[in-house]
Amino acid sequence: MRWVVPFPAGGSADAIARNWASSYTAATGQAIVIDNRGGANGLLGIQAVKEAPADGSVLGVLNVSFFTALPLMMAKAPYDPARDLTPIARLVTSTVVCCVTPERAKQNGWTNFRSLIEWGRKPGRQLTKGSAGNGSPAHLLIASVAKRTGASILHVPYRGGAPALADLLGGQIDMAFDFMPALMPHIATGRLIPLAVGSRDRSPLMPEVPGMGEFADLGLGDLDLQSWNALTGPASMDPATVRAITQGVKRSATPELAARLKNAGLVLATTDSAEATRALITAEAPRWKEMVQVSGAKIE
Repeated sequence: MRWVVPFPAGGSADAIARNWASSYTAATGQAIVIDNRGGANGLLGIQAVKEAPADGSVLGVLNVSFFTALPLMMAKAPYDPARDLTPIARLVTSTVVCCVTPERAKQNGWTNFRSLIEWGRKPGRQLTKGSAGNGSPAHLLIASVAKRTGASILHVPYRGGAPALADLLGGQIDMAFDFMPALMPHIATGRLIPLAVGSRDRSPLMPEVPGMGEFADLGLGDLDLQSWNALTGPASMDPATVRAITQGVKRSATPELAARLKNAGLVLATTDSAEATRALITAEAPRWKEMVQVSGAKIE
């Protein structure tokens, strides 16, 4: 079996795939090769899954934006998620964290997320916020936060999360929303202060950090950015093959795997069936559509 990761080796998507593949092999005896197909905003990887045989020999480890947001940001998307892909089972969930440096927080009196937003709402002030790029989940969240709160937030897109993090630590930007795996080491050492997570509820990995639901008075009460990755196949897969893979995923979801994922800033999350995964995509699509529209993000 070959699992396609639409990003280069070494990132969080790659870590998700490799951790799950190891557990899947241990549980089922099925050997798995990880195939990194980075580039073109993930489209190279999606194309590899789309064009794969429908026998379950080639699957993709795809995140929620490939099903909901990415096609909306393209003038002519080269794939239709509902027509070309078969979601099989969720693997992990994660959310973004808003972080600032202790130096910048002390300088501006940012004791929490609320004081950060209130600072950005005052006349003549503007927050600079970095993200992994135009159209990234963090960009979509930034745009929604700015519109709903009235804070002046300048989005600064980078070519990936690493350079954005470097500029945050170096004091070139005020804050960053990024996924937990990249930020947790710096939070642990005190180089970054977490002020809020992008999900509505608090994350079990950072239970002391408030979620967006606690800022209803700022207009953020129903904002809920949670990313997840699902094992996905091409269209027209035999339902029996899909069920067999789903069962393999459920058998792979061991406490040992959950512990490894937790250390990487990820929460193990499997669905009971492929139907449940498709229902989740349908339920979440309107929220992602709204964030794309608010951001105005376009990908050529």
